[in-house]
Amino acid sequence: MSSESPSSPRLRSLPRPYCLLCNTPGQILYTGLPDRSFAAPGQWGFLRCSNPDCGLVWLHPQPIPEDIGAAYEGYYTHAQPAPGPSMLRRIFEAVQRAYLARRFGYPTGSSLDRALAWLAWLHPGGPDELDSAAMYLPAPGRPARLLDVGCGSGMHLARMQQLGWSVEGVEVDPQAAAVARARGVPVRSGTLQQQHYPDRSFDAVFSAHVLEHVHDPVDLLRECARILKPDGTLVILTPNIDSLGHRQFGAAWLNLDPPRHLYLFSPRTLRRAAERAGLRVVSLRTTARTAWVYGALSRAIQRTGRGEMSELGRPTALLYGFLYQLRLRHHLRRHPESGDELLLFARPLPETAGVPAPQRAAVHGAPQS
Repeated sequence: MSSESPSSPRLRSLPRPYCLLCNTPGQILYTGLPDRSFAAPGQWGFLRCSNPDCGLVWLHPQPIPEDIGAAYEGYYTHAQPAPGPSMLRRIFEAVQRAYLARRFGYPTGSSLDRALAWLAWLHPGGPDELDSAAMYLPAPGRPARLLDVGCGSGMHLARMQQLGWSVEGVEVDPQAAAVARARGVPVRSGTLQQQHYPDRSFDAVFSAHVLEHVHDPVDLLRECARILKPDGTLVILTPNIDSLGHRQFGAAWLNLDPPRHLYLFSPRTLRRAAERAGLRVVSLRTTARTAWVYGALSRAIQRTGRGEMSELGRPTALLYGFLYQLRLRHHLRRHPESGDELLLFARPLPETAGVPAPQRAAVHGAPQS
């Protein structure tokens, strides 16, 4: 039976006392957290799985699927304008093209561009920041299909289209999907499962900071495995609950993001979820990508209780974020699992490629209910 807080009549919720991955009861991690970045109503908490071999963290209670859209009113993906022209922007794009040519085999421009490639290493986020411009994917040697699950306003897919991929996006936010289509990117509205793509449809599936938003992340991973070709690649980015940022900021860590982030993974729990979904983990590590945002806004939440995107325009926030990202990048040398973001590369297992999700769940063992 759903519960409804008197202060949040538009956002009904259901209790989630048990772990999605192992069905173990959760222990209270945080309680009484408001939405710190936008304007979703209510107070929220997080539980951590009490199983020492698991440790999954999840929102408790969770907004019901029918109401969760209210948590995204005014969300930043509604419109992400392309950056305007400037000399600094042109130099950065030249460096980026040169780096992607050297790193992943994409075509580059002039010899001057290629000479600028070394400047990419000066970015405070390091190579991962620049690798993400190509969704961590090497240049396709043949016509290849790429799906971005949760493509937002389509900025990144538009770049991949320019780099030679045949692209398509899926987006639940109708405003963001409309912006993406206006950029010339083909986008379907709704969830991935609602699209009913044929088996083995894509050479690569990419999904950045979507897994933590869905009510059943294992089912989403299963669907990704089904639509991937047997030699296809899945790339997942999601927050890391075991990060330096979470340890430093605690309840003020931006990536808790109640009530939109429903599940928060560690390297161990993300691996377990991927394997349960019929995927073979190729690599799983953490990054310092966009950590300047997490550092700057987590500090703002710690100081004022709010972490809004407008804060990033303040010089002091930019400086703090820059220094935080440099610190994290250095910290990763000694503690490689401490990045604020998890980066997963996976492929479908041979026995599950193209198998419908319910059958695949039976093969690998669905979590207990």
